[in-house]
Amino acid sequence: MEAFGPYAEPAEIDFDALSDEGLFLIHGSTGAGKTFLLDALSYALYGEVSGDRNVKALKSDHADAAAVPRVSLVFSCGGGRYRVERSPGYTAPKTRGEGFTEKAAQAVLFRLNGSDAEPIVSRTTEVSREVEQLVGLNAAQFRQVILLPQGQFAEVLRAKAEEREALLKTLFDTVAFEQAGFWLEDQAKVARLDLAECTRAQEVLRRQAAQAWSPFASPPLPDPSAAPDHPAVPDQPAALVEPGAPDLDRLQDQIALVVAGTAQRLAQATAALNAAQTAKAEVDRLADRWDRRAAAQATLVELEGKRAVVDDYRQRLRLAEQAEALRLSVEAQQAAQADCLQLQQRIAAQLGGAMRARDAAQALPAAVLQLELRALPALEALDAARTALAARRVELTALVRQAQEAAEAQGAAEQARQRAASAEATQARSNAEREARQQQWQAASEAFQRACSARDRLDGLQRAAQEAQVQSDASAAMAAAQARHSQAIAAQNRADGALNQAHALLLELRRRQIAGMAAQLAGGLVDDAPCPVCGATLHPSPAQPSEDAVADAAISAAEGDLTAATTAAREAATLVATAQGELKALQEKAGAAAADPAVARRGAQQSKQALNGAKALAAQVDTLQQAIVGHERELQSLQVAIQAAATQQALQSQVAAEALRRADSFRAEIASVLGDGVDPQVALLGVAPLEAALKDLAACCQASSSADARLQQAVERLAKELAGSAFADGAAVQNALQEPSWRQRLVERIDVYDNDLIAVRSVLASADLSELPEQRPDTAAAQDAVAVADATRTATVERHSEARGARAEIERLAAAHRQGAVALQASQERARLLSAVADRCTGRAAPFISLQRWVLSAYLAEICRYANQRLELMTSGRYQLRLSDEGGRGGRHAGLGLGVLDAYTGEEREVSSLSGGETFQASLALALGVADTVQAHAGGVHLDALFIDEGFGTLDPDNLQLAMDELDRLRDGGRMIGVISHVGGLKERIRAGIAITAGEKGSRATVCRTGMG
Repeated sequence: MEAFGPYAEPAEIDFDALSDEGLFLIHGSTGAGKTFLLDALSYALYGEVSGDRNVKALKSDHADAAAVPRVSLVFSCGGGRYRVERSPGYTAPKTRGEGFTEKAAQAVLFRLNGSDAEPIVSRTTEVSREVEQLVGLNAAQFRQVILLPQGQFAEVLRAKAEEREALLKTLFDTVAFEQAGFWLEDQAKVARLDLAECTRAQEVLRRQAAQAWSPFASPPLPDPSAAPDHPAVPDQPAALVEPGAPDLDRLQDQIALVVAGTAQRLAQATAALNAAQTAKAEVDRLADRWDRRAAAQATLVELEGKRAVVDDYRQRLRLAEQAEALRLSVEAQQAAQADCLQLQQRIAAQLGGAMRARDAAQALPAAVLQLELRALPALEALDAARTALAARRVELTALVRQAQEAAEAQGAAEQARQRAASAEATQARSNAEREARQQQWQAASEAFQRACSARDRLDGLQRAAQEAQVQSDASAAMAAAQARHSQAIAAQNRADGALNQAHALLLELRRRQIAGMAAQLAGGLVDDAPCPVCGATLHPSPAQPSEDAVADAAISAAEGDLTAATTAAREAATLVATAQGELKALQEKAGAAAADPAVARRGAQQSKQALNGAKALAAQVDTLQQAIVGHERELQSLQVAIQAAATQQALQSQVAAEALRRADSFRAEIASVLGDGVDPQVALLGVAPLEAALKDLAACCQASSSADARLQQAVERLAKELAGSAFADGAAVQNALQEPSWRQRLVERIDVYDNDLIAVRSVLASADLSELPEQRPDTAAAQDAVAVADATRTATVERHSEARGARAEIERLAAAHRQGAVALQASQERARLLSAVADRCTGRAAPFISLQRWVLSAYLAEICRYANQRLELMTSGRYQLRLSDEGGRGGRHAGLGLGVLDAYTGEEREVSSLSGGETFQASLALALGVADTVQAHAGGVHLDALFIDEGFGTLDPDNLQLAMDELDRLRDGGRMIGVISHVGGLKERIRAGIAITAGEKGSRATVCRTGMG
């Protein structure tokens, strides 16, 4: 240090010498500057001092106004050796004129390699940042872990949980655990999205099943054949809307019941229609017989009233009467024949229409195609064809809906392909823009690196240029300095020669004076008086004076000559030292260029050129940095656009593929039912005319049966009547009816009577009219029953076909739903597991501590374990540090709080409740525990030094002894412990240290390697 704080003169402290003892004491009077040593260490590393000092007032008030305050620290860290030099900002007098100027703070960091010093960075902020990376601690953490300033020693213990968390993050590498939490959270989000997709797919299947079931949600058609004690089988279950997984299984059972019910009702309806048709035919025949009997009975009654009149003419008109009796039968036969002829013509026309309708229709069932239409088919064949055609109409209706869905899916696929192509084009454009922008960013980054490198080298190049100029100036002054040095040596040699002569003369004079000293003593001897040398009283042979005896005056003159020669020699030596110092200073300044001034001048010019080039590059730093930021912002924007386009392209491609698959599936189903090239809509349009034609043919079948029955009855009746008459056939009877006009009225009356009587009796006597009911049968009701039964059967056929189609669709959807349920369960389990793990690791689940904070809490627990080993010794087993859940349940810093367990009371309490001495003991133990834990883990910060500023004064003698025992154990473990204290008892325990003495010209620091007392 120099001109720094209370230290005006240069002060150098060698901590390596103190580390041999391991424990040393920094002591001195109050205000001498003991704590300022720690501030000097902090300022050298970080450019900061403790909070109660101002970095702008670090220049010593005792130093000269022009002195430069500076501090230099050599330290080892991470296997390397470094030197950091700093000069705080200060006010200095102007070199020209009067007044003062402000000098900015400066800093340089060197890497030491033997005697070489390689500059790393030379800006104050960059030096601080580089030191933080090397040491692994920032300034505040350094003061908490290594450098514990006065009055802030308890911060290690009483720091807030968030501050303690930041310190632990710096000491221990837990980034991987934080990243693991983020990764798990991302995976949980993906799993939840997959679960939502599976759930949506299952929901779609259930909705499709509900849609397939929807036609059966209304009450079923009534079954006219169901008796009250035998109700119809229901064709739908209870209300069911959007069934879930169990409901789909139940829906399968219910639709099976519906199909079985419709099949049963179809059989019943078919049987009912056959029964109604049979009953109608029987009623028609019975009604015809009843009508004929009633007519005959009425005629007979009328004829019986005319018998007396008619009997008078019977004999004369017998033949005419016989012929006249056959008139009704002949006319009935002719009328029946005419009806049959007309019906045959209508049937032929309807058969032609049915054939044309069948030829125009497509995808007809086999029963319709095999129906013979050249003649009127049987009613059973027509019913079978109509049933099959109704079923085909239901199938075609469903296929028409599928064809519409296929067309919609095809359109959706085309739209999705267009959107995917657009997204792909956007992605390609963004990729091209990103590549171009990346190249621009790369070029700007390279230029920025060059500019930053040039800027970082400015101070070094500035100093190099100055040093080169100094070397050049020194090299130029070397010749004159060497001449002065030679002259001073010659003068010194002459002065030394004169000094040697004067010294030799003085020695010779003193030798001669000593040799004549006996004669001088003998001259003073008195008889019987003791000799001053030997004490004898007898003096037998006293010494006699010699010829070369030296007087005192001669000795005094020689001593004066020696003093003058010594002064001259000392002055000559001073001149030599001065000349030699000047020469050495010039040699040090000139360096390797001392012997060649031309080389020094060229070096100065080259250094100046390099400095100017670096300044030009450094001027571009801000512009290039702004350009890089702009490029990075654009690259991020382009990356987001590329990812969005890629996601959109993949999504739309998937949508298009799914839509095409659905369209192909619908078309395949249509082709499997109708065959290739058949349009279900066209086929459906051809069904209705054919159904109408077949329905008309069925009606013709019933009418033809009735007409044939009537014709057969007329023929049989006429045949019977002819058998008992004189006529051979009807033609004979017709010929016999031709009578003379003059007998016309009588003949007519007799013929009518006889014929009516014969006919009536014949009719009434026939077996066909026997056993008839008294009331006429209701033919209209029978016809209505046939129509109702036919309509019911048609509706039942349609319902049965729809039910079968719905059953197939529901079974398909239920199978797909069961398969999806397996995937859904796996997705649910994965999403649940990932969400639970992610919530646990990010602190959103009990105990609401993140994975990173849990690891830090484990480190803190280990720190407490190490600390408690020392705290129990220092407090005689009374106190232990305990982790507490500071922040509460779910707090941001839960798990990082500290409490203290008092063994005397058995209660755990806040660390703030400790007394001053107890706080010092707990803080010291915790700080040492931090260091032990950091060193116990690979990759942590290795802490070899600890400085403790005060705090021992709060301890009583017993606790002081315990604390010193702990410091001795640390020293034995290889740690260097520096203690600042006024406690006198520490001087007796600590044998080495630094003594700080204050004076009028500032403080001085002296390293004492022996006792401090």
